[in-house]
Formats: sequence, C-alpha cells, structure tokens
Amino acid sequence: MKDIAAHDLGLAYTPVTIGPLALRNRFIKSATNEGMSPDGVPSRQLVQFHAGMAAGGAGLTTVAYCSVSVDGCTLPNQISSITT
Repeated sequence: MKDIAAHDLGLAYTPVTIGPLALRNRFIKSATNEGMSPDGVPSRQLVQFHAGMAAGGAGLTTVAYCSVSVDGCTLPNQISSITT
C-alpha cells in the first residue's frame, strides 16, 4: 500500500492538460475569499497574492466567486460585478 501512495503523490508533480489549459503540475489552490477586493474591485494585493501562489509552485490558482448583485455578497471585500 505504501508504494501505491508514493506513486500517486509523484503523479501530482506531473504536467496535465485540461481542455485548452496546460498545467505544469496538478496542485490546485482552490477558491477562497481573501477579502482583498475593496468595494468589489480586485486589488493589486489580490493579484500579487495569486502570483505568489503560482511562484510557490501551484499549477493553478482560482479566485473566489463573484457576486452579480449586492445581495449576493456574503463577506466584506468580496469580488463583485456591482461596485459602489
């Protein structure tokens, strides 16, 4: 069983293609709300945060969901298509 686990972990470091997207590895930083979008607008700080994730080795990094109405915002400083 230990050999199977080691093999599976090694696979995480290999490139993968998902549709038109080519990733250098299979490590994916899932979407979270970093709270770095004052008034719903993604900030330079948010861009730098995700650039750091990529530089640190993540093959793909994703941002949190974007609300399409003021009522859709569930947290402060969340990305929104409605700005104030």
